[in-house]
Amino acid sequence: MRVVLITGATSGVGFDAAKLFSQEKDTKVVSLSINSDKIESAKARLPNVEFLQCDISDYNALVKIAQQVEKKYGKIDVLVNNAGTIIPGNIETLAAEDWDKVIKNNFSSNFYVSKVFLPLLKKGTNPNIVFISSISAVAGGSSIAYSCAKAGVNMIAQSLSKHCAQYKIRVNTISPGMFNSGFHIHNNIMNEEEYNQMLEKHSEGYPFGIGSALDIANAILFISSEKASWISGADLVVDGGKLASR
Repeated sequence: MRVVLITGATSGVGFDAAKLFSQEKDTKVVSLSINSDKIESAKARLPNVEFLQCDISDYNALVKIAQQVEKKYGKIDVLVNNAGTIIPGNIETLAAEDWDKVIKNNFSSNFYVSKVFLPLLKKGTNPNIVFISSISAVAGGSSIAYSCAKAGVNMIAQSLSKHCAQYKIRVNTISPGMFNSGFHIHNNIMNEEEYNQMLEKHSEGYPFGIGSALDIANAILFISSEKASWISGADLVVDGGKLASR
């Protein structure tokens, strides 16, 4: 049985990826999420996925969760570092505490999760780690903290791809452009109307239009599969041609 661990699978890309993985033969999906209400809602829609409550920015909490996963499954085969948050703002408008929050939840947590679960990945079959980054890491975006955190995620992935090659663990990133996942709504930054207006405003810069969470989830399934068994240290840009058209 293949064991797939996804952080933040209660909504957006994580949810769609968990759904796709859970439909594959002989695959068990485990999600780490912090919000109990969102977990209960996701459980009702994805009954085959095991949802565990955990603050992934809390290293000690992750250690305890890893012990539970090891006791039950003995390994993991795929780790998808997906969970994150965003708070818009530039260097003049973003509060220092909001910088700390975004860096902690988008950067430090990726290091913590990868470090804690690396011993279980060593026991996996075709083991690999997928980091969800962003084209904001190279092009900048509405949040200086988010863009910097994602740039850091890219470097974590590069460092891990070199280190983990000795264990035959592949490590890659996926860098989405703007896609409709409700990310800003889930993070209480915008209401639905404001979010749709933002998508419409930016759609002209995307030759193939604004993407969907499913577009990113399909990329996750590919890069973590045996079809990508010779791909490591890569950044798969999934942005509808946005970067190429700049």
